[in-house]
Amino acid sequence: MHPKMSDFILAIHDASMHLSPAEFHHWTLKEIRQYIDFDFAIWGAGNGQSRELHMATILDQTDTLFDTWETVKHEDPYANLVIGNTGKTWSIEQLSGFRQSRAYHEHWGLYHARQMISTMELDARTGLHIFVTLARESQRLMFSGQDTQTKHLITQHLFLAARHNDMHNLRTHQAPAAFVDRRGLLHASLPEFTALLTSEWGRQAGQFLPAHVTRALWQQGHYHNHRISLNAERFHNRLLVRAGIVPRINLSAREKEIAWAYAGGNSHKEVAKMLGISPTTVRTHLARIYQKLSLSDKGALAIWLKENS
Repeated sequence: MHPKMSDFILAIHDASMHLSPAEFHHWTLKEIRQYIDFDFAIWGAGNGQSRELHMATILDQTDTLFDTWETVKHEDPYANLVIGNTGKTWSIEQLSGFRQSRAYHEHWGLYHARQMISTMELDARTGLHIFVTLARESQRLMFSGQDTQTKHLITQHLFLAARHNDMHNLRTHQAPAAFVDRRGLLHASLPEFTALLTSEWGRQAGQFLPAHVTRALWQQGHYHNHRISLNAERFHNRLLVRAGIVPRINLSAREKEIAWAYAGGNSHKEVAKMLGISPTTVRTHLARIYQKLSLSDKGALAIWLKENS
């Protein structure tokens, strides 16, 4: 082991306690250059079976790196090797003929990734394959056996520290919270966040948000129904989502009577005649009902009544 490697490993775990996830990923990839020379690096996570990429931090290469991978991802021999043999560090030199493959000519070769070493792990919490890849642009400058061993040791600590980093960042927000990707997968979540979601949408919501909720969070930055409130902010390539319980609002017996009659399609005057009160009284009650429920029209009132009956 490099004499300063133990200090670097301690620094990785220390950084995980005070950097944001995006800062932590970029910082650690840059710091690896102290021990292994490379031209660009990728720290990502995806579904090994479907080859869908859920998130990636890319250092010193274009952010659109994986666009050209889409057409070759299921026949990439290097991906097959790494995904099929997690927990190890692999070089493309261990694949004969890789540089003659379609994946190399139509993807990796376009970015001059002529030498690569990759380490992958299956995350038991999310089911995602997490990986770190280092690449060199020179075909002659191969990664050595020492580079591979060093990379393997460092990456093991990176994966562990990244999980701690996620949870530490969530706890600092003093609210039920989670990190969520574009596909609605929860990468890390506090127990109280998971409990709220599963009570609302069932067991599956402890791992994946419902599709309509995910869309709302990425597009509008929030999702609310009459029981739960979710607010999101962008954290690099994920969302930090905070959850809260919407206070239950109760209408008085008289307010319910007027609300049901009005939402059923009757006018102010018709409701007043049905209940033996003045139209002015009906309007006053409805104004109070709309204010109390934060609603503005009859259709929304009808939906609220059905959901809260």
